[in-house]
Parts: sequence; structure tokens; C-alpha cells
Amino acid sequence: MLNKNLTAALIALSLIAGCSSLSNEQKANIDRDDEVERIIAEIDTVGYEVVKVSPGIDEFINGLSAFVEQQRNVSVMYREVVKQHRDVTSFLAANEGKTDQELLAEAKEFDLHSKSEEDKIGNKLAAYNKATQDISEENSKLTIELVKQGVQLGYLVTQYGTQIAQVAAINTAMGFFKDDDADEKLTVATAVIRARDQLSLLNEINGLISADQEVAGSLSKLQEQLDARG
Repeated sequence: MLNKNLTAALIALSLIAGCSSLSNEQKANIDRDDEVERIIAEIDTVGYEVVKVSPGIDEFINGLSAFVEQQRNVSVMYREVVKQHRDVTSFLAANEGKTDQELLAEAKEFDLHSKSEEDKIGNKLAAYNKATQDISEENSKLTIELVKQGVQLGYLVTQYGTQIAQVAAINTAMGFFKDDDADEKLTVATAVIRARDQLSLLNEINGLISADQEVAGSLSKLQEQLDARG
């Protein structure tokens, strides 16, 4: 039983990480608006509608799908924030992974080009933090939920690994629930693969938001220290 639990846990880690991860350089160069738009579109392609494949599996599959739909709505909220605070999100993406000293230097450079106090990064960041408060809270919940859902999916993969491998070998692309596949019989394997794709997309949006929030948090602390010094 212990070996099976360990196997499921290892599979879970591979399901929620891996290919969806982006390097710091990649995150700095992508357009947040375009990237979030892509993830939302792929969530819609993969789907989150209720399905029936097996009584013992439906509860997990449909529970995950309901969570995916909820997080899709959070992604839409995040996309709107990105549009409204594009200069801040671009700054955060470009400066991920930098030290406090480097981050402070970039903030000062940003402020040199500001035309007014309102245009300085500290004030813009405060507005951004206020706008993303609910999103940040939801994303923190998502981080925890990804691990839980990944472990549950790992158990399914250990039980239906052969069937999943057969389907994966045939279907190398995402999207098993497109209109032109509507008449295709849904199987446990395709349902589990859809769940894997759902988790991968959730991991992507979670990573983008978490990266921005981490830099924003560091910059906010630095700003507080500067304000305290007068």
C-alpha cells in the first residue's frame, strides 16, 4: 500500500509540474494578456462539463471540472487586472527572480520616467495589490488544491495506466471534447487524460499569478522600508 501511495504521489508531482513550467526569462518575455487569454481558451477547449464514465470516478472528475470552471473565472478576473495595470504586470514579470537590491534599482529607474507621484511604481503597485487581493487569495487556495487534486489523479493513473497509455499514444494533441468528437464514446482513460490537461492548465495560471504576487510582495516590503526611512 505504501509503494502504491508513493507511486501516486510521484505521478501527481509530474502531473502538476513539468512541461507547463516557464523559466524566469520566458516569463519576462511573454505578454501576460496574451498568455492568460491562451490559457482561458485552452481551458474552454479541454472542457469542464459534467461527464459520466464510472460511478467510482465521476465524483472526482466532475469535482475537478467544477473547480476548473471556478478558476477559469478567476483567470478572467486576472486578465482584466492585467489589462488595467499593464505597466505594473510588465514590471513584475520582467523583474522576477531579482535580488532586493536589483529590484530596488529597477523601481528607482521606473520612477525616473514617471511624470507625477501617481505614476510612480509604489502608487501603481498599491492600486495593483488592491485590485488583485481577491485573486491572490483564490490563487493561494489553488496552490493547495493542485496538490490534492494531483494526488487523487495519481491514484487513477496507477489504476488505469495501461488504458491511458494506449489513448495517449493515439491522441497526441489536447482536446477530447470538441464538437466534432461529440459522438465518440467517453472512456475512463480519456476522462483521466482530460483531468491531467485541466491540472496542467491550472498549474500554468497558478504559476503566472504566483510569480507576479511574489515580486509584488517583495517590492511592497521594500517600499514600506523606504517610506519608514522618510
